[in-house]
Amino acid sequence: MSFTDQEKIAIVSLLIEMANADNIIAYEEMITINLICRRLEIDHNSFVVGHGLKCEHAIEVLKSMNDDKKLQLANMMVEIIDSDNQVDDNEIALLNHACKRIGIEDLLQQS
Repeated sequence: MSFTDQEKIAIVSLLIEMANADNIIAYEEMITINLICRRLEIDHNSFVVGHGLKCEHAIEVLKSMNDDKKLQLANMMVEIIDSDNQVDDNEIALLNHACKRIGIEDLLQQS
């Protein structure tokens, strides 16, 4: 399954926000973001644009994705949270906020 260019840019924004939720982007989080970007074939320009995109705008873009993409996104956010072996309350709060706004929370309740 491939993401559109707009979705990729929005994903970058959200993943960077997730990594920075505790105000410290750990080395392991950057490695994980880079691995996800490679996996999704996100190019440098899309990364730069995503880095500058406001998180709330990214969430608005990601709301229109299909259910499979939304579930993949949830897994990516959890990958970032787990990458540095330190779960912060702010990371969980952002995960919950994003899942609720994007519609992931409803998908998880259905399963």
